[in-house]
Amino acid sequence: MHNAADIRTVKRYQVFLFALLSLVYMMPFVQGVIMSVVAKDVMAELRLSPEQMGLLGSAYMWCYAGSMIFSGMAAAYFGPRRYLTGMYLISGIGGVVFAGANALPLACLGRALAGIGTAGVLTSSLTLFARWYRGESYATTCALFFSVGGLGAFLGAGPLAVANAAWGWRACLLFIGLLTVVYAILVLFFVRDWPPAGMEQMLGVSAAPRERITLATMWKTVKTLSGSRDFWKLALWFMGMSGFYLSFAGLWAVPYLKDVHGLTDAKAGMALSMFSFGFIIGNPLVSWLSDKLRSNRIGLAGSGGLCLALILIMMAAGTRLHYLGIILLCFGFGMGCNAPNVLIYASARNLFGSRMANIASGVLAGLCFVAGAFLQVVGGGVLGYAERRGMDHTLAYILAFLPYILCFLTAIYCGATLSRNSDPGRISPLSLRAQTRIVEKPDEKTDEKSS
Repeated sequence: MHNAADIRTVKRYQVFLFALLSLVYMMPFVQGVIMSVVAKDVMAELRLSPEQMGLLGSAYMWCYAGSMIFSGMAAAYFGPRRYLTGMYLISGIGGVVFAGANALPLACLGRALAGIGTAGVLTSSLTLFARWYRGESYATTCALFFSVGGLGAFLGAGPLAVANAAWGWRACLLFIGLLTVVYAILVLFFVRDWPPAGMEQMLGVSAAPRERITLATMWKTVKTLSGSRDFWKLALWFMGMSGFYLSFAGLWAVPYLKDVHGLTDAKAGMALSMFSFGFIIGNPLVSWLSDKLRSNRIGLAGSGGLCLALILIMMAAGTRLHYLGIILLCFGFGMGCNAPNVLIYASARNLFGSRMANIASGVLAGLCFVAGAFLQVVGGGVLGYAERRGMDHTLAYILAFLPYILCFLTAIYCGATLSRNSDPGRISPLSLRAQTRIVEKPDEKTDEKSS
């Protein structure tokens, strides 16, 4: 039994842990949109072509993707506190390097380090929440965590655009890099991997010791996932929808708004911030509708249809789009391409079980950043070609946005044809087998404690 003072101390720490990790989780959202805000200034100062700017923007995406795929394993192996601390130190160093870059190679190095480092926060945070929060409050905690983290996209858009206009992109990037280092220090000194000994029963969590993840277990899991059609449908949906967000909102949105619609930095940044508001408002709304309709498939397919309609409107309107229309379009894109991401993770859990879902989620998140990096490079290539041919800005961006139509059509198909076992309340046969065959350890008691 524990006295009331001990229980109050633990509960206060739970609140502190959530607040700290939510602040830390804002950083990937800031990093995801920052290049769009500073793109024009960076291109001018470093004398970069659109193709080179696409390469610079994608450096973050490629490295984030590669790091994200293995982040779940690394967090379990090293412990979330040490892993997250080390990764954020790397990210902070990357921010400082980029702020001082005077040529493309050094700038790419800085963005690459930032991508490698920020990939560690999601899996580390989810691991800590699983250890510190009861099962019935875990889902609510994660939903709030995603919404609060989404505020980072707002801070990295509107306010950062104002700061960039006032102090320049180098000062902004230097501040973000140093702030990331501060976050790493806070995590190192104030985060605890496990609750105090003996408090696990009160918290409703297990007290499993840290265990190494074997290559054999990983290979079995990856082999099973790669043989599943539903996994690849989830992957293609995620790559199409998040790939659009990461390439458009993450790089080309502000240049498009300034070149085609003549917006100032402040107005373009405010329009970009609507992506985050669409995500924050849409996240609980999409989850509620999914539970109400008892279907994740409707939300996934419907969001693809919404984004397809919006991109066609944006392309057809050309320069005639009013600023209010731009705001509404960005809000709709945020709600359509970002908010349903929670349905992807929920579907993965229903299809593959909680244990395999942890690995599947890391792989899916990594693949979406691969798609974002690829689409950034493609967009830069198209815009560079259009610039050499002397095309006007409106036509050039229409050509650059054509791949997005394919992304949204793919998302509609994958969402509509996903297995019914992905829906809320369902458990697929593969999920049941995964609990006993795919990730089973020789010592079943030890495995039960670690789950």
